[in-house]
Amino acid sequence: MENFAKTKLETYRNDIQPILEKFLSKKVQEYGKLYPFAKLFVEHLSEFTLRGGKRLRPALMYYSYMMFDDEELDEVKKLSIYLELLQSFLLIHDDIMDRSILRRESKTIHKVFEDYSSQENFKDDVHFGNTMGILNGDLACFLAYEIINSSKFNAKKKSKLSLLVSEEITKVIFGQIQDVLLTYKKDYSKEEILNIHHYKTAVYTFKLPIFSGAILADTNKNNLKLLENYSVNCGIAFQIRDDILGVFGDEETLGKGIISDIIEGKKTLLVLHAYAKANCSQKEILNRSLGNKNLSYEQMTEFKEVLRQTGALDYSIKQCEKHVKKAKESLKILPVKKNEGFNFLDSIADYLLDRKY
Repeated sequence: MENFAKTKLETYRNDIQPILEKFLSKKVQEYGKLYPFAKLFVEHLSEFTLRGGKRLRPALMYYSYMMFDDEELDEVKKLSIYLELLQSFLLIHDDIMDRSILRRESKTIHKVFEDYSSQENFKDDVHFGNTMGILNGDLACFLAYEIINSSKFNAKKKSKLSLLVSEEITKVIFGQIQDVLLTYKKDYSKEEILNIHHYKTAVYTFKLPIFSGAILADTNKNNLKLLENYSVNCGIAFQIRDDILGVFGDEETLGKGIISDIIEGKKTLLVLHAYAKANCSQKEILNRSLGNKNLSYEQMTEFKEVLRQTGALDYSIKQCEKHVKKAKESLKILPVKKNEGFNFLDSIADYLLDRKY
């Protein structure tokens, strides 16, 4: 089933890429008429949005709709690109907060504008980069709403979808707030981490796109409840796997540095379990690695070994498997035929266990 998910994801990505390119090209031309920098500004957003990504969220929206309806598939496909603009909005702002320099194998947006400031001798490069990055993300957010409101669905459905986006992104914001607060806390619990996974990842990566499709298909409240259980468990599994890849993944495959999670001192189930099981010498390694801005390759290797020795890696893998199992159980209760939409969501849950990026 994993190959089914990968194949469908790749096909859907290829299907919507021209739609996304056409929309962004139109915006470059439209705003480029304002003044020269405006065109450059939108070009950078376009390049960032088009430079990579699995297009998982648009695909989830499309196949969720397909589970319950097959009347407006082409229009759903066109509308689903709104999630990629929303993704750009969140990633751009997240990269500023995380001080990240690499995203999808290239410079983050705020670093692109920081370089522009340097080339123009503005003398305040970091501030200029962050300012333009924030504004670039803001533009992506409102373009997402434009895509929704210009779709051919009726006003009632568009209103429901816009309200859904506002409600769910609000939850993501509070998930991000808790995540930032956690970086300043010495002690934290599994419940706090899972709460962040729920509101920061599950809501935005799974619930929002899946509910987008289901709402447009007019599914009932009982189905939405089951889809929420599926979404939350898939989202938690997705983030646990993401945290594993953030330490043990391959940089070239991921398109971002794997050392960043360690030097940021990121609070994860991996780290929490490692501290709980570590002996004194292992805790010393954890302490001198996490948050170390000058972390060496040897120190990173030591850190990874401690995660293995303490069983933290195995524990996280099992937690990921547990949540995938729960997600699939919720999906099976849905009173829908095992059509292509159902099969996609079912296979995506399996795909989460073994994804490499």
